[in-house]
Amino acid sequence: MPSFPTNPLVRPREDDSLQLCYRLPHRIHAAQAYPLRSPNGSSIIIYGYETGLKVVWRGGKGFAPLKKTAPQDLAKSAKLDGGDAVMIIDSDEEDSAPAPTTPEVPTFDFETLESEVDPAFPFEPILRQIDIPLGSRVLDVAVPRIFPEEARAALDPFPTAAKDTIFVAAVCSDLSTRVVTLPLVPPHPTQKDSSSWNVQKVTLNGGVTHQDIPRGVSMTFTFQEAGDEAGRRKVQTRVEEAGRWDLLVATHSAEGSGALLIHRVPLSEVQSDNRNLYRVTEQDLVTQRRTLPSPARSIAFNPSAYPFARHSHLLVAFNSGCVKVYSCLSNPKPSAKSTRRESISQEDTEPLDVEGRWLISLYPGFEQGAPGLVRRKTIIDADWVLGGRAIMVLLADGEWGVWDIEGAGPGTTKGPLHRQSNVQGVTGGSLTTYAVSGRIVAPLTNTQSEAEPRSRFAPMTPSTRRVREDTLLKGSTTSPSPSLRGQISVCQTGISHDLPDESILLRHGQHTAAIPSLLSLWRNAVKATGTFDSSNRCRVTPFQVVNLMGENFQAIGHLPAPARRSRALSSQKFDILVAAEQQVVILAPRLVESEDDAPSAPRAAKPDTHAEADQLMLRRGELDVEGMGRLLSGMANGGGSLRVGTSPVKRARIFT
Repeated sequence: MPSFPTNPLVRPREDDSLQLCYRLPHRIHAAQAYPLRSPNGSSIIIYGYETGLKVVWRGGKGFAPLKKTAPQDLAKSAKLDGGDAVMIIDSDEEDSAPAPTTPEVPTFDFETLESEVDPAFPFEPILRQIDIPLGSRVLDVAVPRIFPEEARAALDPFPTAAKDTIFVAAVCSDLSTRVVTLPLVPPHPTQKDSSSWNVQKVTLNGGVTHQDIPRGVSMTFTFQEAGDEAGRRKVQTRVEEAGRWDLLVATHSAEGSGALLIHRVPLSEVQSDNRNLYRVTEQDLVTQRRTLPSPARSIAFNPSAYPFARHSHLLVAFNSGCVKVYSCLSNPKPSAKSTRRESISQEDTEPLDVEGRWLISLYPGFEQGAPGLVRRKTIIDADWVLGGRAIMVLLADGEWGVWDIEGAGPGTTKGPLHRQSNVQGVTGGSLTTYAVSGRIVAPLTNTQSEAEPRSRFAPMTPSTRRVREDTLLKGSTTSPSPSLRGQISVCQTGISHDLPDESILLRHGQHTAAIPSLLSLWRNAVKATGTFDSSNRCRVTPFQVVNLMGENFQAIGHLPAPARRSRALSSQKFDILVAAEQQVVILAPRLVESEDDAPSAPRAAKPDTHAEADQLMLRRGELDVEGMGRLLSGMANGGGSLRVGTSPVKRARIFT
């Protein structure tokens, strides 16, 4: 089996982070970061290649020495303390049967202390890796979008089926859809036999399959209450113990005008190594097929968990310039004469519609096509944001926007998908208005120049303060060329005023940008009075170029940072995973020992560190007004110059 390298090629970046390049002997077709860490704190990477899946555990606490449970000695167990011994003499003619032997059961645990940081290798090691052969090329991979404990509220629902089990859905070149389950805990390195890994591989048939190669897959959890054959849904604050967890797996292909298959896969609970694992049950599999008006570009299930009604909403993006929302387990529409209270009670009691229905269609703007023709802008990706209450779309010309379909965002009112009579959350017919929008820009190279000169001065008013700051402190940028390759990655980082705060990664062609806080940017955009927040959390920040050695982007995503005390104090709880054609790249900060482990760290170096960080942010065009004040104060005290045009500070390059 091909092996994932443990020694990466390390390249330092301008922000003092590291670019870890893992060169692979095979081609990557799809990659995902699992949203949950393993119990020992490891982050999990899953990618598909020519013959199957690779699962990699990175970082976390290492394995403790292996323990072996010796078989019980039957002779000693039969001995009675303080009692009379009873001897049974068998006949000499009968052959004595061999005593049954219990095989040794190896058990293992993890170290209680986290591993020390080696200054020569300041990055997380690869703890364990396994190959899961599927016998066919894996074209796309999906994992459930669930939130870790630190990123969700205390009362937010969480599917118990995902507590100890990894769920992966994959579509293959043999037109099949596979579901793979395995424990969240990595197997011990001494467990070489794949039969001891508790891996289950199931092919979804259900009597309905694709007749063309599937182009994408998405999955989520749902719940089937016990004794409810029609699939009733009741509004409740917690999931009842009596019932069954199911998987919803959706795939799409280009056969005919476009096909969408939705599988409802039952799960059963089993006990293994003192853990509750979930396995796929094939006998009650239900599949529905929908014909699409045109081939879909991408699909994504809503990240909300059961019992929210939107947990079964499927987002379908089309190349033709349309985004639709499909309810896989929707209810019949209430009567027009019924009141809002009556419609809610009817929704709580009537059975679910197994076939589902389309809920809403959203449309971007227009662009100039062939001479004399106007066409709809091309969509390259779309995904759920704001905890599943809004939709973000990325267009081929680099534009992005957010549709607030429930009116839950800052400065908006309730929308049509929130059982309201108004449509103020979403407005427009042939053109749907964005709640907040922007455009990905690419920094100018040395051979390029600005198309038009900038104004030398800008008025100092609250509404133009941000423009003035960008003019003075931000480097020159230009719009990227149109591209049909792109991706949106969303990661919930916390809760702010009952709204989820999310980090966004946008990939457009060979350019990548980040929104550290979509909620902060949204609030800043809808402010009508007062000053603007000039922090980097309210901006779309272009990435420093990721050196892929000429290879194309395959995927980008948020990788949960392995559990470590020094990372717990950091504001960024994730690393960035980039998959190219034959390499996996991880962008992560340089590891340092926590303050508890290194109490003698010099405190006098903090002012120099701040000055160096301000100089770096000034060269990147991201320095705010407070930082400019610190630099000017340093110049007045003889601390040096701004060094805007000088080259960055050279650091030692690390190669391993």
